[in-house]
Amino acid sequence: MPIRGTTRLLGILGTPLAHSYSPAMHNSGIAALGLDLAYLPLSADAAHLKTLLESLKAVNFLGVNVTLPHKQAVLPLLDELSEVSRKMGAVNTIVNRDGTLYGTTTDPEGFLNGFKDAGHSFADKSVVIVGNGGTARTIAFALSLQSGSSSTPRRVALAARDLVKSGSLALEIAAKTGREIELFALEDYPARAREFDVVVNTTPLGMSPNVDVSPLPADALHAGQIVYDVIYNPEETALMRHARARGCAVVGGLGMLVHQGLASFKLWTGLEPDPATYYAGIRAQQAAQAAAAVPGKIS
Repeated sequence: MPIRGTTRLLGILGTPLAHSYSPAMHNSGIAALGLDLAYLPLSADAAHLKTLLESLKAVNFLGVNVTLPHKQAVLPLLDELSEVSRKMGAVNTIVNRDGTLYGTTTDPEGFLNGFKDAGHSFADKSVVIVGNGGTARTIAFALSLQSGSSSTPRRVALAARDLVKSGSLALEIAAKTGREIELFALEDYPARAREFDVVVNTTPLGMSPNVDVSPLPADALHAGQIVYDVIYNPEETALMRHARARGCAVVGGLGMLVHQGLASFKLWTGLEPDPATYYAGIRAQQAAQAAAAVPGKIS
């Protein structure tokens, strides 16, 4: 991909970024479309966040994605926010509109479309979200904001260890969306497992390198359930393996990653890359990483 004096810049803002697939998938889409763009990793800590955002205007960046730990920290530093970001209190996409930084989030769209692409719908389903951190917040809001649509779940619950934290999130969602969220302790999930059609894991349990860990015991998974683990590295987590063995349908997190990226790219450019080009970029990065991990292999 040639870099010219006319090349416009995009990027991802966060830390750490060595594991991120975003540069690979976006640059693959850019190359396939033949655009004069380049997508860069922008690693920055909180102390330099304000300076970096001002720099985006100075060097005429087209926009950036925002990942951990800055999705909430950037809010007061932006010129404009979308209504969904105001409600959720998070931004994953910034668009530079002629020197005005506009923030929004495409994470809900990515979550919903990743599930849809796998052939499933949340319509009239009973859904339990495992966890109550930042990703759980995104997903709880995404499902709550579906009220009145054809994808509205019948019931949404949070299963987590910290009921005080879960309670604060549920109160906020009710105030901002009018949707009630049920709460119970994660340890109580096995006894209530058969109440739920869809299980969504938002915890980091099972993420590389701790790939043998699962947030739920295997016997708490039941045939007919859909288990959606938003972890994308590894692509099949221990939870997903256990679920598949128990007769569940499984959905991984890679589709969510790709679809939030596609939605961001459309905001920046007005264009919609072929999702296959994003997956191709991810596969190329995975292959390069696998080759580099072979002893004696020169990459």
